[in-house]
Amino acid sequence: MTEDLVSDEQLAEQLDYYSRRAPEYDDWWLRRGAFDKGKAENDAWFAEAGLALGALQTAELGSEVLELAPGTGTWSVHLAPRAARLTLVDGSAAMLARNPVAGLPHVRTEIADLFTWDTGDRYDSVVFTFWVSHVPRERLRPFFAKVSSWLRPGGTVFFVDDSPASVAEPHVAAVAGQTMRRRLSNGDGATVVKNFYTAGELIDAAGRAGIDVQIGDTGRFFQFGVGHRR
Repeated sequence: MTEDLVSDEQLAEQLDYYSRRAPEYDDWWLRRGAFDKGKAENDAWFAEAGLALGALQTAELGSEVLELAPGTGTWSVHLAPRAARLTLVDGSAAMLARNPVAGLPHVRTEIADLFTWDTGDRYDSVVFTFWVSHVPRERLRPFFAKVSSWLRPGGTVFFVDDSPASVAEPHVAAVAGQTMRRRLSNGDGATVVKNFYTAGELIDAAGRAGIDVQIGDTGRFFQFGVGHRR
């Protein structure tokens, strides 16, 4: 239905939110401050994060890697040592400024809107972490079609995202339809797109784009996918 579609204005608000969140983004991943839930819960989080990272480490990435929405570099630091050339494309300059691999000689960065960005280059692998849940449902198939077009035949796709359990995180104020209301540490609010896609939805969207993907999960916190372009 038309009223359920995500507008360009909402996508712009999402990008602005992540730019403003850049200084505190790593608190979420590292379980610091408001995200520190005590040793037992933190240990469970890091254990499952290790499982997701293990899936990435066993994936064949090749020499030329494209990472979409790399942000502050949580996963970039694991990609850079394995790539002869790593390309990072993010809509937020503030996020990329905090990415520790962005200045390396074999790493190229580009600031661009991922919903409109395109390239004629082809890569051995395309990686996106905690991004696909921010893709509106009506744009999921076109997104995977673009990913497929950036991959060489036989190329690898890897992605990871959070599970519906993330609605209990302290920065979540409300959830409605395709959107989630978030809070920054200063109390400011913003609305972002947040879709918890099922394994079937991801397999279907990727498959229609010529990518065969397998979906796994770590238990409570994360979902990941590994696939190859036909």
